[in-house]
Amino acid sequence: MSEYIEVEYEPTDDPDVMLIMTNLNLTPDGGSEVYESPAEGDEGSPLAQAIFEVPGVAGLTLDGGEVLLRREPDTPWVDLIEDVRDSLRDFFL
Repeated sequence: MSEYIEVEYEPTDDPDVMLIMTNLNLTPDGGSEVYESPAEGDEGSPLAQAIFEVPGVAGLTLDGGEVLLRREPDTPWVDLIEDVRDSLRDFFL
């Protein structure tokens, strides 16, 4: 795809949910894609599949240029954020 992606993170009121903001449209039709579990992600878009390959991702919503990421409760955000950022960058290389 060879597009440069910028990634920023913002915590939410839920300690297990993080908002990830990017400069790219992450959904082909500009709509929203909701994946409540990794099993749903297995049947989802290629981007959702790539993000769910990161250990600790419990669920996600893709909406325009944003990802609402839900983690497994015992997964440290520091590791998860770095791995998801790398996954997004690799996907758009």
